[in-house]
Amino acid sequence: MNRVHPFLCGCFVLVAGGLVGPTRTLADELPKPDTIQRLTPEQARMLVAGFEGPYLFLGSLTSLDAASARALAGFKGQVLDLFGLRSLGAETAESLAGFQGRALHLNGLTKLDAATAAALAGSKGGALCLTGLTTLDAASAKALAGFKGQVLELAGLRPRDPDAATAVAQFGGKTLHVRLATLDAATAAALAAFNGDRLGLFGLTTLDTDAARSLAKFTGKELSLHCPTTIEAATAKAIVEFKGQALHLDSLTKLDAETATALAEFKGRVSLAGNLPYEVVAEHPLTPQAARAYAKLFEGVLPFLTTFDFPGSVETAKSLAARKGPLWLPNLKKISPKTLSALIVKEDAELPPVETLEIIAEPDGGPADDFVVPEGLRERQQKQRAARAAREAE
Repeated sequence: MNRVHPFLCGCFVLVAGGLVGPTRTLADELPKPDTIQRLTPEQARMLVAGFEGPYLFLGSLTSLDAASARALAGFKGQVLDLFGLRSLGAETAESLAGFQGRALHLNGLTKLDAATAAALAGSKGGALCLTGLTTLDAASAKALAGFKGQVLELAGLRPRDPDAATAVAQFGGKTLHVRLATLDAATAAALAAFNGDRLGLFGLTTLDTDAARSLAKFTGKELSLHCPTTIEAATAKAIVEFKGQALHLDSLTKLDAETATALAEFKGRVSLAGNLPYEVVAEHPLTPQAARAYAKLFEGVLPFLTTFDFPGSVETAKSLAARKGPLWLPNLKKISPKTLSALIVKEDAELPPVETLEIIAEPDGGPADDFVVPEGLRERQQKQRAARAAREAE
């Protein structure tokens, strides 16, 4: 299978077709595409003519001459993926550049010279993906930035050497994705100068405050950081200075209340991919401020909130009930009478059936036996469950 990070080329992930030969000769002469190691020009023409499907994956193809590349470039599908190639010459690259589909994937390449980069930049497709590069010098980066498609995905930028990043940022398309292991403020500032709509970084294990502040100067619509699994509150405060429409932090697996509160200050939409465990706030008493932050970040869905047994739970419930938009606590199990009363004031607050909840003593010591189910609550909950089941069935 293609070893591309799931974030990359998301709009190009398609179902591979089978190899269906127009004649018996094709089926006899060619193995399955993902097992082919070498191709003659005639075999390449036969393959392209007989392949049905939008995604042609040649993951075992280790060498390719210019004539065979020219034949492969005639593929009429969406994606041509040559992951098996580890090196590529300028003449062969120029032939491949004739492919006019949505994306040319060359993610097995580990290095490029400037001449080969310039040849690939002439690609007629919509996206050029080179995410396996281990080095990328400024001359090659400058050449690749001349690609006329809309999506460019690269790797190989060196830390503390912003020259190549400055060159890459001159790409004139809409989306620039860059894989890099570390990010300093100067390189971040160079990448933030990209003038397109979407800037995405992946591969980072950490993100410091200075680099985040530099990235936040990106003037496009979407900034995606599919990299760190956790960020500090100070870094979160820096990154939300970004003025765009969406901030993607889809690899976070840990989020404390202080960081959540900082992220919630972002004026646009913060996207979290759901990797966060239910216990995300277990070690933190949920203050009203933090409750509002989590509710905003998770669009009102709080699966990790299983019990209101902490000091200030009533005020926290009131804070949640006061927010605009729906509120869903699918895993709530224990709650005090006053806290429950505060939550159900919100008409669109969706809780588990009231008869399944364990009514506990008030955190301040009040009794647990003074809750009376309001008239109409059970009916309201039944309608909510029916509506949710209908949505999920669609």
